Amino acid sequence: MHIIVVASQKGGAGKTTLSRSLAVAAQQSAGMTALLDTDPQGSLTSWWNRRESEAPILVKIDPAGLDAGIAKLEAAGVEYLFIDTPPSVHPELSQLLARATLAVIPVRPSPDDLDAVGDTLELVEKAGCPFVFVLTQAKPRTRLQMQAVMALAKHGKLAPTVIHDRTDFPTAAITGKTVTEVEQEGPSANEVREVLNYVLTQLNKASSTHVEKKVANG
Repeated sequence: MHIIVVASQKGGAGKTTLSRSLAVAAQQSAGMTALLDTDPQGSLTSWWNRRESEAPILVKIDPAGLDAGIAKLEAAGVEYLFIDTPPSVHPELSQLLARATLAVIPVRPSPDDLDAVGDTLELVEKAGCPFVFVLTQAKPRTRLQMQAVMALAKHGKLAPTVIHDRTDFPTAAITGKTVTEVEQEGPSANEVREVLNYVLTQLNKASSTHVEKKVANG
C-alpha cells in the first residue's frame, strides 16, 4: 500500500483540498483509496461527512497502533492512503512521515509560503521520506507563480502542473465533492488528474528504490 502524507507547516497552503482532490481522483482511476484525517481541526472529516459516496473511505487509526492500522488497510485491499496533517509541528507528523511512501508538500506562490518551506523540508528529510512539491492556489500567468516555480525547483522535485485558484474547489466541497466529480473535463479537474499522475509516477519510483535498498541490505 502506498502512503501519501500531505504536509506543510504553513497554514492555508491547501493541504485538505489537495488531500481530498487527489484521493478522489485516485479512487476514480487508480485503485481502492482511503483517507486519514490527523488535523485536529477536522476539515477533511467534515467534508467527508457531507458526501453521498463513501468512497474513498475515511479511516481512523490510533497513533499508538499505526502499524497495525496500516496492516488492516492493506489486508482490506486499500492501495492508496492519503493522510491530511495539521499545519504545525505535531508529535504524530514525524511518525507518519517515517511510514510514508511519499510526502506531498503543497505551496502557495507567496513570499511567506516560500519562506516556510524550509521548516517542512527539515521534518521530511529528517524522516528520510521522498517528497514532491505541488504549487497550489496560484493565479494564472503571474510573475509570482514563475518565481515560485524557480525557487521550489531548486529545493527538489516539483509537479509540472500547477493547481490554480478557482471557485470550483470550494463550490464542490460544499456538497462533499471534488472538482473531478463535479466538472470532469474542466481545467481544475484536469490539473488535479495531472498532478495525481505525477504523484503516482513518483510513488512507483519511491517503491522501487525501497525494494532495491532492502535487497542490498539483505
